[in-house]
Amino acid sequence: MKKLLVLAGKPIGSCEIVTYAKKQGAYVIVTDYLPKEMSAAKRLADECWDVSTADTEKLVQLVKEHHVDGIYTGVHEFNIRKMIEVCTEAGLPCFCTLDQWDMLCDKRSFKELCRKFDIPVAAEYTVNKPEDIDAIGADKYPLIIKPADGSGSRGFSICRSAEDLHQAYAKAVEFSENGSVLVEKMMDYHKSAIINYTLVNGKAYFSGISDKLSEKVFEDGAPIMAAQFYPSLYEAEYLKTLDRKAKDMFEKSGLKNGVIWIEAFCDRGAFTFNEMGFRFGGSLTYLPVQHFFGVDQLALQIEYALNGSNAAPQISEEKCSNDVYCILPVHVKPGVIAKVEGLDILKQQEQLVNIVPVHFVGDKIENWGSAQQVFSYIHFKGESREQLDQFAHFIMDTLKVYSDQGEQMLFNLYCK
Repeated sequence: MKKLLVLAGKPIGSCEIVTYAKKQGAYVIVTDYLPKEMSAAKRLADECWDVSTADTEKLVQLVKEHHVDGIYTGVHEFNIRKMIEVCTEAGLPCFCTLDQWDMLCDKRSFKELCRKFDIPVAAEYTVNKPEDIDAIGADKYPLIIKPADGSGSRGFSICRSAEDLHQAYAKAVEFSENGSVLVEKMMDYHKSAIINYTLVNGKAYFSGISDKLSEKVFEDGAPIMAAQFYPSLYEAEYLKTLDRKAKDMFEKSGLKNGVIWIEAFCDRGAFTFNEMGFRFGGSLTYLPVQHFFGVDQLALQIEYALNGSNAAPQISEEKCSNDVYCILPVHVKPGVIAKVEGLDILKQQEQLVNIVPVHFVGDKIENWGSAQQVFSYIHFKGESREQLDQFAHFIMDTLKVYSDQGEQMLFNLYCK
């Protein structure tokens, strides 16, 4: 029996990984710093370790002592980096190296890579220290600033003047591990696209594209996903113009295996790449990939983690479904979650594909104004976008989340 170590905590995807691996016959160990009652993944596991995912030295020791065959983790980028470090030290398979991870997940180096392959990216302004801000002309605003190595919209600000940019600089630096920030021309954030790829044995396969609608919670805060619809209205334009360039970029960069999502701004079929993740999206983007293309990205990732290879799977770029599909994030206001109602009713609906939980009863929600305030991502399908729109409103009428003060906490950026 193969042993899989899952680096958990509270990141999205941990429970899904444990459940799938156990169904495949693996013995699953979960490690994080949380007590079992606060770690949902631990409660599903065959064995638990109370070791922080940050303690890589201890984890390497335990992996060797317990003869662990592979390591995997959810969507949290901190845990992915620690997974790579532990795999490297313990001599276990990993879908990427630290150099590859840094090249793709640092927003500045990703943009440099895109330029090499003639893929459009947003105009950028060099700001290595606060004094550099004054060299940017007033005609360049509005601009956005964000950590070059951040995720989840943390440290993001919209700046309409040099004064705004000076104030936002410290915030962006705070959320960057290496103190590096990115200052760019502000693009139209309301409509963008999420592009999915699957890498197997050195070949990149197109795995779908969606239209992403975004809104802001705070005036100068990050745009937050309001809804995501597959397939994109501009899928044909993307496949014609940038698909081959993106595949060349990944394949010629030496990537062999893994799951990729790309966020691109979309102006009526003209795409500008923004950033990417060498992992599942936080909404668990492997679900629509499997629905439309029959490609089980989770299975491929766990197989590689345990065996160091994928056994020549049949990967198709031909769709196996004509459905339309929505990922709807439902958000919660600040407070402590005390009670949730309506989930059982939603799970009975044939349009529902999955509910991806982010927060649970007992969690304290702050006024973050970012993706951290998502209560769950709800995946559902239908025959038209109009039908999906109706189901989205049904969700908001059915699902109730109450605080410990008895207040309704749920809100949504799509169903206004």
